[in-house]
Amino acid sequence: MNHSPRKTFVCPVDVTLSLIHGKWKPMILWLLSTRHRRFSDFQTAMPQVAHKVLSQQLRQLEADGLICRVTRDARGQRKDYRLTGFGRSLRPALNALANWGKTHHRALGVEYGGSGGSD
Repeated sequence: MNHSPRKTFVCPVDVTLSLIHGKWKPMILWLLSTRHRRFSDFQTAMPQVAHKVLSQQLRQLEADGLICRVTRDARGQRKDYRLTGFGRSLRPALNALANWGKTHHRALGVEYGGSGGSD
């Protein structure tokens, strides 16, 4: 049991961001919002992420209860990552962020290719 003092947040947005902060966690969650993924799927979708960093981000999301790793074969060699029920509860927030990005990317001077996750 964890007996450390509870953190107090001033803003509810900060509560959410405390779990999904980091450069790659939102993208990982977005990719998992449409289907289960293997580690290699993340590497393909995010080739600029170092193996070690991706592993750390996945472990943190798993420790926070947002994703789980499921063994898919009898030998234990194929593992998929999935959103947990807790992680799936973030879908509306992720969709809102995605829609905002789709709407405002030009105003920000960035290109959007629409190839990640659930488009």
